[in-house]
Parts: sequence; C-alpha cells; structure tokens
Amino acid sequence: MNGAGALADALLRYTDRQYTVPGFPVTTLGSLTRAEMVINEKTALEYALGDSLMGRRAAVIIKNVGVNACADPLLQASAQGLIGGVVLVAGDDPEALGSQTAQDSRYYGELAEMPVTEPDASSCYSGVEAALEASEKFSRVAMLRVTPPVLDADAEKNPLPRKDGKGRLSDRSWTMNGRVTAAEDLYRTMFDWSSASPLNRWNGDPAGAGPSPGKTRIVTVNPMPEQAAGIRDVREFGRPFIRDHRGIRPPVPQQGPQTMEERGFSRTFCRDCPFKAMMNILKS
Repeated sequence: MNGAGALADALLRYTDRQYTVPGFPVTTLGSLTRAEMVINEKTALEYALGDSLMGRRAAVIIKNVGVNACADPLLQASAQGLIGGVVLVAGDDPEALGSQTAQDSRYYGELAEMPVTEPDASSCYSGVEAALEASEKFSRVAMLRVTPPVLDADAEKNPLPRKDGKGRLSDRSWTMNGRVTAAEDLYRTMFDWSSASPLNRWNGDPAGAGPSPGKTRIVTVNPMPEQAAGIRDVREFGRPFIRDHRGIRPPVPQQGPQTMEERGFSRTFCRDCPFKAMMNILKS
C-alpha cells in the first residue's frame, strides 16, 4: 500500500461523504475513494458544508490551485461554524510537475484561522482523524496537506477508532463582528491543541514535515506548536512556512462577541438612512 491508498482508506473510514475535482497530484486519491466529481472546487466545499450541517463528516479532495476557488466558503465557515467535521485535502505540487504553479496551501491555514495537518506516509490514518476531530472541536474546516512524495511512499494499514464529535454554529444573536471575534477566540485555543498534539514528535534538530526527514516530526503545521520556536534546522517540502512561523503566538484576546442588541438593528431602513430619498425616487 502506498500513501494514496492509506489516505483513501482513512477518508472512507472517517468520513461519510467525499467530493473531488480531479487534478494532479490527487486524481488517484479521488478515484480510490470513489468521490463524487463536482463541477468546481467551491461547489464541492459547499456540498461538504451542507453535509456538515446535517451532522455528517465530509471530505473535499482538490489540488492546490483549486483551494483558491474555495476561499470564500472556507473563510466564511470559520466565522459561521459547522456540525460534522469537514476535511479539505489539498494536493500541493511544490515542484510544478503537473501544475501551472508551485502553490503552498498551508498559508490558507493562517488566512482562514483553521487547523492544518501535514502527515507523512506513516501517519495518514492518525492525520485524517486528527484533522476531523479538530474540525469538530473548533467548528471550522480543517486542511490536510499532501504532496506527491507522500502519496507515492510506502505506507502501512494501521487504522484507528473513529471518534465523531460535534461542532457548533455561531450564535444567531451575534453580529458578523461578533462571529469573527468568537472565531478568533477559538483560534487562540487552537494553539494549545497544536502544541499538545501526539502527532508531533520532539527530538531536537533537524525537524521534518511531510515527506522531509528529521529527528523531530511536525504534523500540526498550523497553528504552529510552541515547541517549534526552539528548532533551528527545519526541512519542509515547499515554501518556508514552518521556518517563518516558528515562535508565532496566539492573537491578543478581544472583548466579548458583539450582539445585535448591543449594536442595534432594524428590519427596514434605518430612520436616519441617507439613501431613503433615493429609494423613494426609484420606487416612484
């Protein structure tokens, strides 16, 4: 069994629905999972989020450039929350062997404030389950980054028990500002999750991630584990994401989430709305 086979088996075990848009290097992974082909990546993620609202776990399998098309629902999900875990399997192609760009999808983890795991071939099962558990714990999509060397490497079949959790949706009484604030509060606690993750192994320099070898193994690459600050020699496949994010601390706490009642709201035009006259003219 290779890494693609192990990942496919893990996704079939730990998720209830699988969606894909074929593209190197994850075309085979989509075939092995018999994932439903969707017209585009944004729609695939929206399908998965719909499953999540029904309490089902879902996986979206796409290549690196496809992650760009998912940006809108990806960021919105962090603020709005979800129920069942959703894992976005991002197939990166750092050497542009079959792609137009050498994009590194890990940076979306920072942008969307979501958990990102990057397993090697030996931790495919634990990496998938950990991503889904994190998705449910922090009520947002989790990313699992894979690259061609991991998919092609030899892997063993070592499944773990499935542990379904339950995320939560944002409070309907919050404004959008309040929902974003609450999402950032959860992101702050995500740093502790990453630092305590048993997927990471700390044995000094050098540190490796994904297919790159090292005495230390870093799998939860976003948020960056606190221990990574003490690592000097980092080996990673792609851009220097881990090297540049060592030592980054959680965001500063803000005031509590803003509610509609605190801010004030109206179901019609505000009484002092400057556009009411224009709307009356258009109406007439």
